[in-house]
Amino acid sequence: MSPSSFTRPFAVLAIGALAAAGLTAIAPTASGAAKPHAVDAQTRIHWSNGKALGAASDKGAVAAVRGYLAGHGLDVATADSLRGNGAWTTKGVTFLRLQQYAGGLRVVDSDVKAALDSQGRVISVVENASQAKTPTAASVTADQARSAAIDSIYHGRSVSYLQAPSVERVAVPMSDGSLAEGFQVTTWDADNQLRETVVDGSGAVVQSELRTAEDGYNIFPRDPDKTPQTLVSNPADAQASPQGWLAGLNQHVDDITGNNAHAYLDANADNKPDPAGAADNDGVFDKVFNANIQPTAGDNKAVAVQNLFYLNNLIHDTLYRAGFTAAAGNFQQDNFGLGGAAGDPVLAEAQDGSGTDNANFATPVDGRSGRMQMFLWNVPGTNEVVQDGVSYDAPAAEFSAPLTVAGVTGPLVVANDGTATTTDACESLAPVAAGSVVIADRGTCDFVVKAANIKAAGATGMVVANNVGGAPIVMGGTVKKFGIPAVMVSLADGTTLKANAGHATSIRLVDPAPPRKDGDVDSDIVWHEYGHGLTWRMIGQMSGPVAGGIGEGMGDTLSIIVNDDPVVGEYSFSDPAGLRSHSYEGYNRTYGDIPFTEVHDTGELYGAIMWDLWKRYKAAGLGQSAILFDLVQGMNFTPPKPSFEQMRQGILDALVTDNVSSRTCMVWNAFATYGVGVGSSAKVTGAGATVNESFAVPPGC
Repeated sequence: MSPSSFTRPFAVLAIGALAAAGLTAIAPTASGAAKPHAVDAQTRIHWSNGKALGAASDKGAVAAVRGYLAGHGLDVATADSLRGNGAWTTKGVTFLRLQQYAGGLRVVDSDVKAALDSQGRVISVVENASQAKTPTAASVTADQARSAAIDSIYHGRSVSYLQAPSVERVAVPMSDGSLAEGFQVTTWDADNQLRETVVDGSGAVVQSELRTAEDGYNIFPRDPDKTPQTLVSNPADAQASPQGWLAGLNQHVDDITGNNAHAYLDANADNKPDPAGAADNDGVFDKVFNANIQPTAGDNKAVAVQNLFYLNNLIHDTLYRAGFTAAAGNFQQDNFGLGGAAGDPVLAEAQDGSGTDNANFATPVDGRSGRMQMFLWNVPGTNEVVQDGVSYDAPAAEFSAPLTVAGVTGPLVVANDGTATTTDACESLAPVAAGSVVIADRGTCDFVVKAANIKAAGATGMVVANNVGGAPIVMGGTVKKFGIPAVMVSLADGTTLKANAGHATSIRLVDPAPPRKDGDVDSDIVWHEYGHGLTWRMIGQMSGPVAGGIGEGMGDTLSIIVNDDPVVGEYSFSDPAGLRSHSYEGYNRTYGDIPFTEVHDTGELYGAIMWDLWKRYKAAGLGQSAILFDLVQGMNFTPPKPSFEQMRQGILDALVTDNVSSRTCMVWNAFATYGVGVGSSAKVTGAGATVNESFAVPPGC
C-alpha cells in the first residue's frame, strides 16, 4: 500500500514478517489436519499523517496507547496485556516502547512502538500483539530447549562462550491463534557471534537471528592514507556525555575506559583486554602513528586504541543529538536517570586477533554491552604463491588456515571432478597425492564448497584463479576457519600457474611482510559498524536478505554523511575506489537490478539512495545534524525487519511528526530516483526476488 492511499481517519497496514531461520514444518495430525505451529506475529502500522489517532488518558501514555488499540484491532484483554518498556520525549513528541505478556511470559517479538503528541494523544503505533490467552505448557524443559538451540547452531562442535547461554521462558504465537510456552535461548560465543534462538514447546527451533553484523571487504592495491593526525581537546558533547568521555584519569595508553565505550587491544582474541601497557594519568592520549612499521609495532598499538575510543565516543555523541539517546536504547554505562537500561558501553576491541580484512558489531538487548571487533587488513604482497622462483600476489580467504613464512609446498594439481570437463572444484574431486596444492577456477559455487572438496581430495592447500580481470579478492565464506591455506590469484597469474601443473608450488607469507592496515584508524569502518548497533536497537530485527541489506546500507550511510564522501573504506581497502562495487556518486543500479542474494550488495542500493538524499539536503541548506536527526527519528516509526518502502515511510512519518513536511519531497525523490517510488515493492523468496520498480513520486513532488 502506498502512503498516498492513506485517506481514512486512520490507516492500518499489516505486514507478515519472516523468521530469520524459517518456521518449523507443519505436521499433519492422524486425521489429516495440520497441527498448530509457531508463526511470526503480524505487524500492523497505525498512522494518520501526524494527526491524532486516539485521545489522551489521565492515566498516562501507556493507558492512552492501550485505550486506542482496544478499539482498533485489539480486544481489551490483549491491549491490557501490553506493559510499558521505556519512554522518552523529543521536540514535544513522546515515544514509547511496550511489550506484551501472557501468563507472566513475554510474548516473543511483541515489541510495540508508539508516539504521542504534546497533548498526550496517540499519533502513531507499530504493533504486532497476539490475542491474549494463557499459553499452553511446554513439553520440554529449559535445559532441553538450550541443548536444541545450541545443536542447531553448532552441530556438535566444541564452543567457547563470552557468556554462558541463557534461557528465557516466553510465549510463542501459534497458527491457530493460541499462545504456547516456548524458550528464547541467547548464545554469544568467543567468535563474537550473538544469536537469539526461539525453541517451541516441543523442542523444535522455530527462529534464530544472528545479531552480529560482519562485513567482508576486499583488498586492492593502493594506499590512500591522506589524513594527518590532529590533537583534539575536550571533544565531549555536554548534553550527550555530561560527565565527559573518560571514567577518571587512571587509564592506560592501550586500555581506555569511559561511560560510552571501553576500548582495548585484544590481539589474543579472548574477548578481554590484553595486558595493559604504560599508564596514562593525564587524559591526553597523544601517541604518534608510524605508517612505515606494522600496526602491532611501536606506538601504533596505542594509536589504534586511542583512535577507536575517540571514534566510538564521537559517534555516540553525534547519534545522541540525532535521537539515539539512553531512553531509546543507546550504549552507556550510566544513563543518568534518563531512561533505558544502563550498564552497556560499547566494548571496542582494537586489532582483534580473531580475523583479518573485516570488522563486526554484535548487538544484544539494551542493558548488555555491544561488542565491536576491529581487525587488521592485509595489503598486496602480504601472501604469495611461489612457483619456479616467481612470486604471485595471493590474498588469503577469510576462512583460510593461518599462513606461515614456511608455508605449504607440493606439486600443483588442476582441479578435476573426474570428467576433466570442469576445473571449478564445485563437485567432488578425484583424489590427489598427499601434499598436493590444488588450483581451481572462481565461479559456479561458494568458495567454502571449493575448499571442502579440495581438502577432501587430500590436498594441503587451495589456490583459486580469478575469473575476471584485475586484482584477486579476499574470498569470504560461511565458516570462520578451514583446515588448509586458501588463497586467490589473478586471472592472468592463474593461467600461468595452471600451465605449469606438476611443478612444486608454495603458499606462504611474504617475509618480511609489508605493513598491514589497521581498521581502528579508518573512520569509515568504525562508523559503519556502529550503525549496526543503531539500527538493531532503534528498529529491531535487521536480519534477512532485505533488512540485513538495509542494515549494511545504513552503516555506509553514516560514514558517507559524516565524512561527506561517497566512497567507503579507501584506507583499509588499499584502494581510492573504496570497498564497494561503485562509488555512491553516480551509482548505476536501481531497485530492479538488485538480486537480494547478498546483504552488502543490497546495502549498496540503500547507501546510494541516502547519498542522493544527503545531496538534496545540502542543496536546501540543511546540514548533517538535520539529516541524521530525520533518519534516526524515522526509526521510531519503522517496524522490525523493514523493507525499503517501510524505511522510506518511517522517515516520512518522522518529518510530518516533527512539522518539517517540506522535506518530504526530498525523501520521495531520492527513493524514486533508484526505483523505490510510489507503488514500488519487492517480494523475496529463496529463488530470488520479484521487484516492481517505480520512479513515480506523489503529486506535488
